Amino acid sequence: MIKQAKSLYGYRELLVYKKAEELQMALADYVKTFSHSKTLLALSDQMERSARSTKQNITEGWKRNSTREYYQFLGYAVASNAELEEDFTDILRGVYAAKGVEGGKWEKREWEKILFYPLNPILPICLQLKLRAKELNYLLDKLQKSLTDKMGSEGILSVADKLKRQKDRRKDEEDWFRKSLKEQGSVRLENGQIIERAKWEKGEAGKGFKEWNWDR
Repeated sequence: MIKQAKSLYGYRELLVYKKAEELQMALADYVKTFSHSKTLLALSDQMERSARSTKQNITEGWKRNSTREYYQFLGYAVASNAELEEDFTDILRGVYAAKGVEGGKWEKREWEKILFYPLNPILPICLQLKLRAKELNYLLDKLQKSLTDKMGSEGILSVADKLKRQKDRRKDEEDWFRKSLKEQGSVRLENGQIIERAKWEKGEAGKGFKEWNWDR
C-alpha cells in the first residue's frame, strides 16, 4: 500500500520529530562543556551522531512510499535513540567521572522513578537529557504501534509483526491489570489467586505461594 503524505514537510509537525530536534539541540549545548580529551571528543561525536540519526530516520521514514518502510525507519530511530540514552546512563553511573564529566550523585533506582513529563528543570542536565530520550522512545513506540495497526487494517503485516502485535497487546493488558491490583491493594499469586497484599505479607493468606511473575 502506497503511503501518500499530505505534505513533503509534514514530518516537522510530528511531536516525535519536534522532540527529537529539541533533544539534538540540547545535546549540542551539553557536549560543549566536555573537555577536549580524546575519550570525551569521541563520546560527544558518537552522542551527536545518535541524536542526528534519530531525527533523520524519522524524516526519511515519513518520506518513504509505504507504511512498512516508514515503520522500518522508525525502528532505526528507536535504535539510535536507545544508544544515546545508554550514553546518558553511563554518564550518570560515573563512567566518565574521571574525565571530568559528572552525572550527579544519583542512584539508578532514583532516576528510574522520575517521570519524563513534566520535565523538572532543576534536575542535572544529563538526567534531563536522559529523560528526554526516554520520552522520545515512548513517542516512537506509540507511532510504531499506530503504523502496526494501519498495516493490520491493510492486511500487509508479516507473521513476525502479527506475533509482536499480539505480544504488545498482552503486555498492555497485563500492565493495566497489575496497576489495577496495586491501586486496590491486592496481589496476584503464582497459583493465580488474587488476595489482599497486606494479608499475604503477614502470612494470613496465600501462605507458601510467591507473587505472580509478570515477566515470564
